[in-house]
Amino acid sequence: MARETMVVTQVKESTVILEKERTSMCGKCPANMFCTGESQKIRLEVQKAGFDLKIGDKVIVETPATGSIKTAMLVYTLPTIIFVGSLITTISLLNEIEGLLISTAAVAAYYFFLRFYDTKFRKKFRPRIIEILRV
Repeated sequence: MARETMVVTQVKESTVILEKERTSMCGKCPANMFCTGESQKIRLEVQKAGFDLKIGDKVIVETPATGSIKTAMLVYTLPTIIFVGSLITTISLLNEIEGLLISTAAVAAYYFFLRFYDTKFRKKFRPRIIEILRV
C-alpha cells in the first residue's frame, strides 16, 4: 500500500477533495531553469471516514497497491494476443479486410468488457484517509 501526504482543499458533505503538488523528475534537476519540466497538481476525492476535516488540513492517504504486471497484461498484452490470434484465424477463413474488421471488433469488445471489470475493481480499491497530521 502506498501512503502520501495530501492537503484538504474542499470539504463536501461526505467526501473531501485532496490535492498534492507533484513535480516532474526534471523539476529537481539543477538545470530545470533551462528545461520545460512543469509541476502538476494531483486531485483526489476521498470519503471523510468519520474524520473532522477542515480546508488546509494535511492528511495521510493510503492507496491500495495494484499489480503493475497484472495491469500491463490486461491493458496491453491480452488485447495484442486477441488481435493477432483473431487476425490469423479470420484471414485463413476470410479475406484480409474482413479479418482486420473482425479482429478490431474483437479488441473493441475486449476493452468494452474490461471497462465493466474496472468499475467493479474500483469500488473495492479506493484510496482512504488514515490519519490527520497536526502541525
